[in-house]
Amino acid sequence: MRFLNVYSLIAALLAAGPTTAELSLHQLSDAVYVLQGGGGNVGVCVGDDGILLVDDKLASQTDAVRAALARFDGQPQYIFNTHFHGDHTGGNRVFGQHATILAHVNVRKRLATGGEFGKRHIEPEPAVALPVIAFEQSASVFFNDEEIRAVHFPRAHTDGDIAVFFVSAQIAHLGDLFFNGIFPFVDLEYGGDVETLTQHIAALIDQLPADAKIIPGHGPVATLDDLKAYHRMLVETTDSVRTSRSAGMSLDQISAEGLDPQWASWAWSFVPAQRWIETVYWSLEAGGGSD
Repeated sequence: MRFLNVYSLIAALLAAGPTTAELSLHQLSDAVYVLQGGGGNVGVCVGDDGILLVDDKLASQTDAVRAALARFDGQPQYIFNTHFHGDHTGGNRVFGQHATILAHVNVRKRLATGGEFGKRHIEPEPAVALPVIAFEQSASVFFNDEEIRAVHFPRAHTDGDIAVFFVSAQIAHLGDLFFNGIFPFVDLEYGGDVETLTQHIAALIDQLPADAKIIPGHGPVATLDDLKAYHRMLVETTDSVRTSRSAGMSLDQISAEGLDPQWASWAWSFVPAQRWIETVYWSLEAGGGSD
């Protein structure tokens, strides 16, 4: 399907996105911080055992990440990659020289083989940038008096997504399962699926404590209410496109009709409303439509 090349190009653009944004480090608990600004949000766990990261931004931001972490002693010792996109794994080449990288098995596979993203060829990553520990379902690191638990959510944003839970601190880093307040990019070519993503978000809402602090892949740190708003958007916009498809409308007709105006503020540069409609449409098509 032609749309898949378009969406893979968007993934490449995300990975090569703005790198000039100033990074800022915000403390969420005694040991957990979030590093924001350009690229994906980075979770940081700091304590007597050292430094653990969840994601490491774009390759071009590595020096800025190091500068932001300079207040802490030492190099990161562990890194979880929430998925394979370059705005979350770009620092692997540098930080992987000192850190043990953990990720889902599909992340290692994607990084090791490279791929075609629209008209752009992505070279395989060198060995130093690859996850050393690759798991299927879940993995835990006990570090800085915290259990840091990673759980795989299949067929969501990609085929290799994990959420990382700082259990004692009641903080969750959801990677690109969650775009806070904006339409998500769902990489359909690499295993993403809108309906399954929606189901995973519903499960997370049921599992997370009411006062959890939630780090999204993109956007500000969130509350459970923010995650519920995201879920409502996923459900209602998908239902809208599904209903129109069932009525025999073409993608062009559905796009021309647009979404309910209440979702206008969710549009952004990479995923405006029309692109989100296309994502939902083709995801339903690939899944048999769920009519």
